[in-house]
Amino acid sequence: MNPQAQSAVTEALHHAIATLGETGLQVAAIHQGEVVVDTFAGIADPATGRPVDANTLFTVWSMSKGVTATVVHRLVERGVLAYDEPLARWWPAFGAHGKGNITVRHALSHRAGLKDFKALPSEAMPSLHATGRNLEESVPDWAPGASMGYHGLTFGTLLGRVVEEATGHAFADVVRAEVTGPLGLHDLHCGVPNDPSVTDRIATLHVAGDPSPSLGYAGITSEERASLTNRATIANDPITRATCIPAAGMIASARDFVRHYGAMREAGLGGVRLLTPETIAGATVPYFGADGATVEWIGRMGLGYIIGGSPHLQCGVVIPSPWPDSFGHTGLGGSLSMYSPSRDLAVALTKNALMPGRLECHTWDLVMRALCNALGIPYEA
Repeated sequence: MNPQAQSAVTEALHHAIATLGETGLQVAAIHQGEVVVDTFAGIADPATGRPVDANTLFTVWSMSKGVTATVVHRLVERGVLAYDEPLARWWPAFGAHGKGNITVRHALSHRAGLKDFKALPSEAMPSLHATGRNLEESVPDWAPGASMGYHGLTFGTLLGRVVEEATGHAFADVVRAEVTGPLGLHDLHCGVPNDPSVTDRIATLHVAGDPSPSLGYAGITSEERASLTNRATIANDPITRATCIPAAGMIASARDFVRHYGAMREAGLGGVRLLTPETIAGATVPYFGADGATVEWIGRMGLGYIIGGSPHLQCGVVIPSPWPDSFGHTGLGGSLSMYSPSRDLAVALTKNALMPGRLECHTWDLVMRALCNALGIPYEA
């Protein structure tokens, strides 16, 4: 642990709680293969006053996409999958209605033309097979690669079902085989077990408080609050928590999640390297639709990871960092994790207070600036 970095980041978390409307937070960071920060602050459950500690678990929303992408890349490295093969090669029923040319690369880069499920009953959402049948019956909104748009939940079904078909195993089991098992992670779950030693540690999601007026940010509107409350209610449901949703349903601690990105180091982490430098280089080339379109909220999206050097188009914070080689993924409300090869730095932020997009990355910015200042790393491109 780096005492200066630990102290600086802890102070940043308390400042975020006092001024940005945060409630409970964790941050972990690995620099040059060593844990330099593992800290937390605030309340995990506002109804009971249960505090956050190092073992609290958080719903990480679309941070899950980073792990899902890593699983796919690892399978490509071993020849189980291939970027430019159609999904229908492994999942024949998916090829119906003009979808036979949608490839793994299209799905990873949000260019498959299937941004949303069509007329999907809410009770079907927790099932990869039910959501998969929905996509089998869907007609794409554009030809493969013709445009680009955020596949918020369909990303997980497109890739999750192909992983299951190609491996013959449930997606959660493949996550354990490819990521959490090799790294010895016990607190990164795609579907939590029915075990109080796990479920009792999960933080309760809720809508953040308003930021301090002195910051100049408008408060959360009633419409934003209603939308976020609905999402929190669904995600807090034990049935949702127990379900493996590859795009947005993973539950983890910051200290476990950061190890996923820390193991991207060329030297590996604890003897485990998740991806080769060549795979990372290919996965961190920005993609665009043939029409020039990009993801609605970020200008640099690679193969499953957001890439550094581009501002969040709603809140203006450059994510995951100003460094163009950094890569990772955000989660709804402001959680985020990433790795930068040039700085050999992995960071994870988990949280339970949900914010609209225009506010959600300011806590990350505070944390990154405090961390880099303490480590003597210039926080600029």
